[in-house]
Amino acid sequence: MVTPLAPEIDSALDHPDPRQAVERVKDVIQRRLLDVYPTARIVRTDFFNHTYVPDLLMTWSSGTRKSERRVYLRASSDPELLASDVQLFEREQQPLVVPLARLGSGPARDQLETVAEEHHTLVLDPSGLGALPAHTPTRKPTALASDAIIEGGRGIMGERQVERFLHMVGTGVEAAREGQADPTRLALSEVSRHTVPDVSRRMSTLMAAMWQGSGRSLSEFPANVPHQTSLDETSLSLLLSSPEITDEAFWRRIRPLVDAKTLLRTGITDTPNLQRLMRSAVQAWKAHVCMVVEPETVRAGGAWRWVIDDGHLGLRGSDFVAFLAGSRKDLHAPEEYEAPLLAEVRERAARFAIPLTSIRMLMTNRSIGYDAPGEDVTHDPQLDGISAALGQEEGVVEAQALTPTRVPLRCNFVSRTASPPGARALVPYAELLGTTLRLVLGLDAEDAAQLENLLDTGEPAPAYWEQADLFDG
Repeated sequence: MVTPLAPEIDSALDHPDPRQAVERVKDVIQRRLLDVYPTARIVRTDFFNHTYVPDLLMTWSSGTRKSERRVYLRASSDPELLASDVQLFEREQQPLVVPLARLGSGPARDQLETVAEEHHTLVLDPSGLGALPAHTPTRKPTALASDAIIEGGRGIMGERQVERFLHMVGTGVEAAREGQADPTRLALSEVSRHTVPDVSRRMSTLMAAMWQGSGRSLSEFPANVPHQTSLDETSLSLLLSSPEITDEAFWRRIRPLVDAKTLLRTGITDTPNLQRLMRSAVQAWKAHVCMVVEPETVRAGGAWRWVIDDGHLGLRGSDFVAFLAGSRKDLHAPEEYEAPLLAEVRERAARFAIPLTSIRMLMTNRSIGYDAPGEDVTHDPQLDGISAALGQEEGVVEAQALTPTRVPLRCNFVSRTASPPGARALVPYAELLGTTLRLVLGLDAEDAAQLENLLDTGEPAPAYWEQADLFDG
């Protein structure tokens, strides 16, 4: 939907006080830019229509990267004067020039477009800025195109050029997901011409990933294959916040192009597509530690969901969140919980067929250990005698459990954490989560069924755990 800006700009400029007029114009432009790209931070300068000092400085973050774009307001819409200005700007700054009136047509405009493209500058007239769509929580492929214009558009864009770019790129992203060559090729050509190289590469990478997700080979991709086809946090964020993609085969093909570190940098917290991705990833991705905590707010029933909370990936139930991480230092300090009784732990282990090879119990100020390395001690009658001797009031502080593929996990019931021995050992999410939650929490039949459904992707589980490379950062 086009938002007419020209009347607002004209009204602002009509103010009798020139200083007030300038501030009002800056208000209009700043408000519109933030409407389109609300994650940006915009700072005003004390200048207006200056040769090389910007009127506004727009900054934003893409994961760990910090980016900026200088915004220049121009009282004149004469293409010849604008071309002279653009040639004074530094190409690396990728300036954004907003003339306060619509540009005319003719040879001078064509020359301005050539100069702007060469100098990585976007000349965005009021009709073009008004044609950019406002930001929405559920983002369609055109949102990526709109972001690309703001972050790295170049050339001249009025209303017609913006609408063409949004349509072609939006259609191209959808076409890449369906493995359709011609619309994908046209979109890539549009992106290459009208965005700076960094943004163009990012768009190409996303479309190449979508292409693979469709089941097509990269050798058939209708453009030069990007050097890196893994999704970065910006592209992954758009994918996860787009309308739900229910095709499980698509997510199985996308999964190798994504990792947990990139996911945590997206800014996504909880979307339907996050659930789809994690359903595919739960058997393949690996972590070192699982920590179960009580959330600040308790949900009343409902399906368990994957969430990203304060930079941590977790599975949320009605009254718990189970966080996963590659290292204990990546999580917050654990809370302390009451240790469950031996009888409770044995019952959970027996119900879910989890072998326990060692158990450490606490009675008042005494610690008691019982273990048989490699053997399941859950049903040992000696434990009955120990429990009877202690008055059946012994709390289990820690136990070593074996996952379905016989990976040992040290489960601490007081901190509600579990991890394999070895500081860098990694275990598939499904095994780490499944064993920890079944042993640490008293799951009822409904919760046990939810967990089983979440961890069952229909794909075979990995046959063994792994030790991370010593030099893997």
